[in-house]
Amino acid sequence: MKRLWGTPIAAYVPALALLILTVAYLQKAYGYRPEARAFPTAVAWMMLALLSLDLVSRTRTRIGTRLLRWLNPAALEPPRVPRRSPALPGAELAAALWVLGFAVALVLLGIMTAVPVYVFMAMRLRARRSFGVSAVAAGGVSVFIWLLFAVLLRLDLYPGVLFAGG
Repeated sequence: MKRLWGTPIAAYVPALALLILTVAYLQKAYGYRPEARAFPTAVAWMMLALLSLDLVSRTRTRIGTRLLRWLNPAALEPPRVPRRSPALPGAELAAALWVLGFAVALVLLGIMTAVPVYVFMAMRLRARRSFGVSAVAAGGVSVFIWLLFAVLLRLDLYPGVLFAGG
């Protein structure tokens, strides 16, 4: 198989396909009114930055390896053989129920409540992190969401059915 910068060309295809879709999305977003394009263009530019990092990290160059080590050190380790059998159907069901629970929480509680609660619960119960680490992560997510949407973009987030007040 042909290689580019030490990596099989096929390894670049997913990121390149997303890059093409993102450029088309960005071009479409710039056709919106200035108020309507604020969020879509911010998302598209962030996606372009992340895809650029992804593409460079796939190369087997010095900068690509350093970037990969910084972004995802586990990718440089040889694959480990699992000690136990693959996930049971119950684990798949539990994962689907977590997503369903998050969707229900979004509808009922709104974004500013559901997202930090989900982050806290997932870190505490699924990842078995300490209470403090889970609380700090959930708080950090709350602050990030508030800064991004309320302060920078001046957008009202969905308050949820229970907090809609009307």
